[in-house]
Amino acid sequence: MKGSGKRQITAIEIQEHDRARRNVFLDGEFAFGVHQEVLLESGFGLGDYLTGQDVRRLLAAEERHQAKQKALRLLSVRARSEKELRTRLHQAGLGEAADATLRSLRRAGLVDDREFALSYARSRIATRPCGEFLLRSELREKGIPEEQIEAAVAEAYREKSQRQLAYELAAKKKRLVGRAEEEKAQKRVVDFLLRRGFAWGLVNEILERWDELSAPEGGTGQEGT
Repeated sequence: MKGSGKRQITAIEIQEHDRARRNVFLDGEFAFGVHQEVLLESGFGLGDYLTGQDVRRLLAAEERHQAKQKALRLLSVRARSEKELRTRLHQAGLGEAADATLRSLRRAGLVDDREFALSYARSRIATRPCGEFLLRSELREKGIPEEQIEAAVAEAYREKSQRQLAYELAAKKKRLVGRAEEEKAQKRVVDFLLRRGFAWGLVNEILERWDELSAPEGGTGQEGT
């Protein structure tokens, strides 16, 4: 086969530190390492001849395999948007396989920006309530399309309006800073609500009704910042 542009698979060895991977030798020399699944799916085995194109296809399949495994590990920690996964794959040097990987995960129902946005919005409001401005900003940062952001925002404030949440948070914060002078207490409450993404108009309305604020039963979310 000399001069044909093909090289023979002369050995396939199990890698010492990862028994699921194989070292492939061509014409007696180490050529590359691949996962055993990639090699099995390729149909190539000991004694077969590979062209340069065959090798490139194998390495591309290996990168797709690595990208999918990386994405699945990330998803096992928490749900993520497509943009988040794409960014992490690029950071890991697997950007060329990102599109194919995300298509595969979408088909399997493991990546769904609409469901992610709805879940994220519900969780955000339940654990650390915020205003619509901040919620929209966070969803945009995660690459969620505007129409899906609209649906997520509507879901987030379905059980309790943004206005009601703001009043409850303000009342609880007022109780926590109650020993401070009124002017300082008001400033701390205002700053807190603005950091949480509530619009100035709503915050100013709460400030004008300062004397009417009273802490809700059980409080709302975590205080923090």
